[in-house]
Amino acid sequence: MSPSPKDLDDGLCTVPSLESLEPMEAPDGNFDESLILRKRMTSETSAYESESVEKRGGKKLEILYEGYFYDVTEFIKRHPGGNIIELYQNGEDATIAIQQFHYRSLKMVLARMKGLPKRPATTEEIGLPPETKARHDELTKDFQALTAEIESEGLMDANPRRFLIRILHSLVMFSCGLAISYWLGGSSIIWRALSVFLMTLAGGQYLWLGHEGGHNSFTGNPKIDRGVQIFSFGFVFGLSASSWNSTHSEHHAMPQHETKDSDLKTMPLIAFSKRVVRDPKQASKFWLHYQHLFFIFCDTLIVTLTWKLNHHLKFVIKNKCWFDLFCMMCHYSLVPILGFVDWMLITWLGSIYVLGNLILSHTHLPVVEEGQKLHWVEYAFHHTTNIRSSWWVDWWTGHLNYQIEHHLFPTMPEYKNKLCRDKVKAFAKKHGLPYKLCSYWEAVKSTYFNLEHVANELRNL
Repeated sequence: MSPSPKDLDDGLCTVPSLESLEPMEAPDGNFDESLILRKRMTSETSAYESESVEKRGGKKLEILYEGYFYDVTEFIKRHPGGNIIELYQNGEDATIAIQQFHYRSLKMVLARMKGLPKRPATTEEIGLPPETKARHDELTKDFQALTAEIESEGLMDANPRRFLIRILHSLVMFSCGLAISYWLGGSSIIWRALSVFLMTLAGGQYLWLGHEGGHNSFTGNPKIDRGVQIFSFGFVFGLSASSWNSTHSEHHAMPQHETKDSDLKTMPLIAFSKRVVRDPKQASKFWLHYQHLFFIFCDTLIVTLTWKLNHHLKFVIKNKCWFDLFCMMCHYSLVPILGFVDWMLITWLGSIYVLGNLILSHTHLPVVEEGQKLHWVEYAFHHTTNIRSSWWVDWWTGHLNYQIEHHLFPTMPEYKNKLCRDKVKAFAKKHGLPYKLCSYWEAVKSTYFNLEHVANELRNL
């Protein structure tokens, strides 16, 4: 859960853009990226300083990067990725997270960080036992070497031609479904069913496209990729890409963390773990006691409609994401063509398709308890599982069946994840980390039985 999954630096929302800052010429005639900060950081810091510190009760917010604590108390307000910075405020090392989330804009990000106050981090402040600290340092070193090796083989490079083929493939399905509904839908229930089927599949495929666009792995150009993402989410599915991105990076940063993973913040409707149920009154809810039965038939639709008609609409208006709003309104213009019943059916089936697949690689795995400090790669290996590849699984899931690799390298084009799996397996073996792999139907069963197990636990409280 972008260029980085959360980069909103494309000018489509009113959020400051790193990519929009032009390098400034140094006295020696060369372009020094760090100078892009000089004018803006001086004036912006003084403007925001009093207000931000006061809101935080005078407490500084610092993040750890390559052995230094950087003061981001003022910068967080202008961070294109929002409040994800706060996940790293207790000494968790943000080094790999910054390098991976901002892979395609890392030079600009580091240039901006040069303008932030920093200080050396002490062992006591990091708060890890010596052996854990040594292991994390080794993981960082070896993972950076693995990244460099993968990069040298071109596996991080975007492929615009493949992206165009996927766009056209989904557009054909969507257009055919819409045309059948418009011209033939009233003549036969069979034509209506075919229209619903095609538009459901197209909607799911466009969501996978939008997800990848949010990770900036289509063309490598943030504005193009984000524009495609906003169209895919908004026009085809009626959702806001910017709202999705605002929480998706939390999931990528710390999957299965009981308080920090946005994908576990599903209460009071669904509980993927007993640990996320903190209110005893909520534990007594009837729908939680039978969530394994309600998930497909009710919960997916409730979640999607809540996103469409409440959360995402509020987000785009509050944050002035007008292109998101425009695409979402265009989506609702389809309702008179499809008819309300068919539109609801497509929404329901699409929510089953998308949400039913998104929960397969994490939610049935153990949660990370509050206070635990795991390394970036430990989150990926311990709390993520891959689904065995086949032509139909790769297509059906939009290549998101390689979740371990996807969480390690979120900006890698998703079809390339399987090309680096042998290297990732070797890395896991060297460091004694699990490389989880199961079939698609094993993942479905594990997810269902986890929902049932949690429901039984809550019934017995």
